[in-house]
Amino acid sequence: MSQETNLPPLDEDELDIEPWPPIELLGRATALATLVRRLSLEIATEDLDEDAEFFDLETQQFDLAAWARTELISWITDDELQIITTELNILSDDDHDTATDALIAGVTIMWALSVPTITELPILDGYEQESLLLDWAPKPWEHVRPLLKRVHVRSIEELSAERERWELWYWRSSFPDMLDDEAKAAIAEAAEEASELGLIEAEDGDFLVNGRPYMECSELERNLIAADSASRLRALNWVCGLGETWESTPFLLD
Repeated sequence: MSQETNLPPLDEDELDIEPWPPIELLGRATALATLVRRLSLEIATEDLDEDAEFFDLETQQFDLAAWARTELISWITDDELQIITTELNILSDDDHDTATDALIAGVTIMWALSVPTITELPILDGYEQESLLLDWAPKPWEHVRPLLKRVHVRSIEELSAERERWELWYWRSSFPDMLDDEAKAAIAEAAEEASELGLIEAEDGDFLVNGRPYMECSELERNLIAADSASRLRALNWVCGLGETWESTPFLLD
């Protein structure tokens, strides 16, 4: 990512946040969970001993695709449906990346829907929440709408603060490893202000990642933070109604 020292705005009163209706959030989260299920089937084919096991996975993939074409047709994108309906052992690296991003985005929408098992959106260990997403989301041949009775959209204040938090993480992850004085000053200013607002834990002029300064994170950890923050921010922008469609919703707002 290219370096950008301008701070993201920490006052979001001017944003016209109007969350999507609960059924739209629920449907979108289910579509994303279905992508994760499809990737799980792909991964499961890597260590099979018998043809019967592969046949069972093929049957699960067929059911997943047939169900998605009917139950999820109002909420799933064409590209997502293409991945879900693709036969086993054919997914591309890009398909894998899309399904992996879907995990982070799906859990983010679960949080926005006040699902009790997702009380926070963590830094770095978000992938451990895969089982929570798959246990919660409808699967073949369940219906989506009955789950509406057990969800409610968080307040605009909560959504705004969380969106702001992940915009800060996205901004922080855009800096290179070597920081000049201008960058250090910008990060320190953002860290102090975000800490005062209760958005980010900070210490010694930097954001804290599970108690450690961001600069002490490994390259892998920094890459994960960058990827996760992009997925979280885009999902929250969509949840907040800041994009007309899922595909057109941006990471950063003009």
